[in-house]
Amino acid sequence: MGIFLTILLIVILVLIAITLFSSFALIHTGEVGILERLGVYVKTLEPGFHLVFPFLYHITEVVNMKQIPLKVAEQEVITKDNVVVMISETLKYHITDVNSYVYKNKDSVLSMVQDTRAQLRGIIGNMDLNDVLNGTEQINHTLFEQLSAVTAGYGLNVDRVNIDSIQVAHDIQESMNKLLRASREKEANIMEAEGLKAAAIRKAEGVKEANILEAEANKQTQILEAEGKAQSQRTVAEAVKDQINLINSSLVNNGELYLQFKNIEAMEHVADGQNNTIVLPNKAIDSLGNLPAVGELLANKDKHL
Repeated sequence: MGIFLTILLIVILVLIAITLFSSFALIHTGEVGILERLGVYVKTLEPGFHLVFPFLYHITEVVNMKQIPLKVAEQEVITKDNVVVMISETLKYHITDVNSYVYKNKDSVLSMVQDTRAQLRGIIGNMDLNDVLNGTEQINHTLFEQLSAVTAGYGLNVDRVNIDSIQVAHDIQESMNKLLRASREKEANIMEAEGLKAAAIRKAEGVKEANILEAEANKQTQILEAEGKAQSQRTVAEAVKDQINLINSSLVNNGELYLQFKNIEAMEHVADGQNNTIVLPNKAIDSLGNLPAVGELLANKDKHL
């Protein structure tokens, strides 16, 4: 009988120890605990040490409140131009409403993934292949906005969406490579043609400028020659003018003598001929005597006579 009581006492003490030990709960930083009483939600336990009465109360789940990365399974999507592409993406999310996350949805994360795949199919389906390959940033932005509105009801918040890779079938990729090479060759030919065009334009402009400079030089030469000729003509005209003025000033007082001198010169030319006979009026002969030389000759002649 004593042994039985001893064993019973030990069992009771062990049960009490287990009960007391199971009453202690430790919630770590970045997590919260869901406390239920007989299957009914009571409250959310914050990080720290908690004492929970066993049998009636039970922590059913510890929810991680940190940001969680999630790799979404690769999926096939058809573009607007009927090209099948394989898209791989990742998400980063965190839980914002524990009650909605645990009780209002059976699997909030799975619901978020399903919505992500559906939204992605809708976005890609309205884009051509070229736009899909070159518009991953726009796809990420659009998908992020759509998921933010949908996942709020799951107690989740999507922090970031990222398209990891976009793959197309091998034959499509080969066709794209050919188009890319053709496009690059086209651009190279255009650049070469533009270079030749620019060189021809520069050459034509150089010839034009050279012709203009040559024409300007010829113009300046002609101007200088004309100015030189004009200056020379002005100098000659000034000399003739001075000569005429000198003659005019001399004729003011000796005009009659000058005319007599010119008559004698004219007679000399006439007298050079053998058959020429000169007839002078008496008045003209008398006027010759007014010339000093002629007067002296006449005087000498009278003396001999």
